[in-house]
Amino acid sequence: MKKLKATLVLCLAALGASAHVGAGAESEKERDKQAERGKAVYTGRCVRCHGADGRGQTTMGQMTEAPDLTDAKWRATRSRARMVESVTNGRGNMPAFSKKLTKDEIAAVVAYVRTLKP
Repeated sequence: MKKLKATLVLCLAALGASAHVGAGAESEKERDKQAERGKAVYTGRCVRCHGADGRGQTTMGQMTEAPDLTDAKWRATRSRARMVESVTNGRGNMPAFSKKLTKDEIAAVVAYVRTLKP
């Protein structure tokens, strides 16, 4: 009986571990899909100031002092929640997008921005 219980516990633990690994892989795939959707939003709404590469080196970006979204130090001080809030409500010279983008589009564009590299 003890052997059966031990086997059952090990099987349940293995199932839980494999479910967790599967969930992690699935959420990574979902993040990739979300970032891909965000790229389209970024291209349509953000490139004018932040540039295609996210560095803010456009005429409008320089006029509005758009940050370099690829800068590791800048990104380290911006949580996902803060970035969503900034896109939603605006910050500094950046306009609010709450009436121009859906919550899903805002989340997607933030996911995309977080993939930008220098």
